[in-house]
Amino acid sequence: MNKKIDWIVLLECNGHKCDVCDEIEYNFIDGFCNAHTYGMFKYGHSEFQLVLNMEYKMILYTLNMLGLRVQAGKVFKDGDIINDLFEGYNALLKEFEENGKKFLRVIIPDANHKFPDDEGCQLEYSYQALAIEDLYKNDTLVHRRDN
Repeated sequence: MNKKIDWIVLLECNGHKCDVCDEIEYNFIDGFCNAHTYGMFKYGHSEFQLVLNMEYKMILYTLNMLGLRVQAGKVFKDGDIINDLFEGYNALLKEFEENGKKFLRVIIPDANHKFPDDEGCQLEYSYQALAIEDLYKNDTLVHRRDN
């Protein structure tokens, strides 16, 4: 494996300064963010997205590990289960579209290993199945820039 990361990870989350208005923003429902890769297109692959707000190092790890696998020739698709990304948990990839771009969103199961479509999935984890626009609070899309 090449292991040279030649893509970037963009992270938009609560508590950061807006590039447009310089105010600290809290745009997302608590516990959510918009993190995604930019550069998988070099490999003819969809970009990856993660919306469950975790420690930023874990977000980078998750998206970069998937990127390294794509770089090595792996092709992921909607509905794929990844069983070796997190110890003791599977992850699910679901296709989403944002601003005309398709992403493969990494869906993390709840503590009981349930995904958003599973009966009894914890409410917060079920929100990962929402469109990105639905994870923003009210009308906070005003200052958003397209990436």
